[in-house]
Amino acid sequence: MGILKSGILGPMTNKTGPATGRMYRGTNVITSAYRKSNKPPTASQVDNQAKFGTLNSFLSNIENLIRIGFKQFAKRKDPLNVAYSYNYDHAFLSTDTEFDLNYPELVYSRGYILPPESPAVFALPSQIEFNWLPQRQSKYCQFTDLATFMVYNPTKEHAFKKIGVTDRYEQGYLLDLPKHYTGDTVHCYMSFASKDGKLQGNSIYIGEVLCIK
Repeated sequence: MGILKSGILGPMTNKTGPATGRMYRGTNVITSAYRKSNKPPTASQVDNQAKFGTLNSFLSNIENLIRIGFKQFAKRKDPLNVAYSYNYDHAFLSTDTEFDLNYPELVYSRGYILPPESPAVFALPSQIEFNWLPQRQSKYCQFTDLATFMVYNPTKEHAFKKIGVTDRYEQGYLLDLPKHYTGDTVHCYMSFASKDGKLQGNSIYIGEVLCIK
């Protein structure tokens, strides 16, 4: 039974006939009831479902980064949904049988703070060294900007993150890897944010490295 809380023009909750009422993000919404289809999914639908699962799994692994990095563009939307929409068009490399993530094109953050100059990564025993070149200071490029690093291990389907752990002036950071990453190839990303955290920058893909013991 549906309930009209403020008369015929007021918000409705629960189900009445083919209509369902609910509260979504502070707004009263009425939608048609879900009807299960007996038709088999089309090839396009199967592909879209596969893409959704693959990209959503990756983004869910880095949800804390997404909620920071896409917050200023989300407004009243969920940052995860905004990140999904932004990444979707360039997120995949297709083969004859499946869709693989296009790791160099994926981003976890967007904004105006400038990215690092000529960043690079190098594999060390149980560590990855990140470094970058000095940059002239400006409104969106300060020595005090804080760096975030992310290493994604597709073999383990696991992301290792360090948020705001050093500043732009240091021009480098040694990231200690989890022991179970040894022998796996990982994808490396980084970004800068203002010292107060109010402004974020675009995350960038730096490269892939083999984790050594």
